[in-house]
Amino acid sequence: MDKIKLRQICFILAAVLPVGKMIVYPATIAYHAHNDLLFSALANFFAEGLVIALILLFAKNSDKTLFERLQNAVGPTLTKGIYLLFALFFAGATLLPLLELKGFVSQILYENTPSVLSFAPFFAVCLFACVKGFKSIGRVADIAMPVFAVCLTAILLLALPDADFSALLPIGGTGGRAVLRGSLCSIPWFTDSLFLLFFLGHFRYERHATGKVILAYAIGAAATLLFLALFYAIFADIAILQQNSLAQISKYTTAFTSLGRIDLLFVFALTLVSVFYLCIPVQMCVHCLHSVFGKNPLLPAVIVNAFLLTLTVLLNNSFRELQTLFTERLWFLFGLFAYLLPFLCLFLSQIGPRGESGGSPGRSRAKTVDSPASARGPSADSSENTRRRQKSNAARTPQPRKHAPAKSGAQLASREENA
Repeated sequence: MDKIKLRQICFILAAVLPVGKMIVYPATIAYHAHNDLLFSALANFFAEGLVIALILLFAKNSDKTLFERLQNAVGPTLTKGIYLLFALFFAGATLLPLLELKGFVSQILYENTPSVLSFAPFFAVCLFACVKGFKSIGRVADIAMPVFAVCLTAILLLALPDADFSALLPIGGTGGRAVLRGSLCSIPWFTDSLFLLFFLGHFRYERHATGKVILAYAIGAAATLLFLALFYAIFADIAILQQNSLAQISKYTTAFTSLGRIDLLFVFALTLVSVFYLCIPVQMCVHCLHSVFGKNPLLPAVIVNAFLLTLTVLLNNSFRELQTLFTERLWFLFGLFAYLLPFLCLFLSQIGPRGESGGSPGRSRAKTVDSPASARGPSADSSENTRRRQKSNAARTPQPRKHAPAKSGAQLASREENA
């Protein structure tokens, strides 16, 4: 069984997932919600936290995977259909963060514009991770936790002197409609709760596991909210122009100017964590296909990574159009898969085993309740039949005729005298 530890799940929620929201997401939410971006983000975190709490509630009741639960409840055909839908969703949802990270690497890590295939080594790393399964996610989380803690703390401390938090005022000045629009357009970055849904059955539910996971998620949410607050406090009205927020937030620091941008060392390290983060949805897509077809995970891993590499090349210059499509047109589809389908899958998994409720109660009782004769077992029946057979044979066998004993001479003489 492909196992992952609860500690590693906590590290993923606290250290790996927040990095995916620190590149393009801050500028996107600032465009819609302006200085009230924290309220929009807080609403998204709250909704995703509810889904995570629900998944953990169901994880307490059984050690079965989601595939096993659905298969026992609704049958293998519908289960495979659900998993194929999730595979398509993970493949499509990976496109936006994939192009997002590719643009970040091309613009920040390279002095000149690199070739479109310069990002291809990522798919080799991702292919290896997909073949290794959930174990690789857990091991990466153990590495990412200290890297994230040290590097993000350093970047925030470097950016703090340039922050003017009065830019976040007045609170609620943009209105509830802008806050709601910012939350809805941010949903494509808040689908990570699905990872925990597919971790069901792959980790052992420990004591106080729900509290530990929720606390880890709260830590990751607090780190993201602090990053957003510093980001808008530094850039204010021009925040919408800072697409690569992770590399932009500390660029105005005056420390170590003679050595250049020392903050880029920490940015490079967090870029590595973001690579690990981007591998997770691709691994989930391969996991769904592997569960449906039951083949070696290498084949679906090769197909999925080759498909994503092709789309990366074809959509190389279409990130802005794809971002607009996902955030302003298809946000409801992301919400459907991230919030509604987990509820539906967990509800279906609570239905009794398939065929158990459809059978006749009398028929099932007839199978389980035995007659008194059958309760004695086959050996008792055979011995009783043998005794009956012996009695019937004895009744049919003719008995020998009994002869009277011979009389003596004295008895005969006394009989004649009496006569």
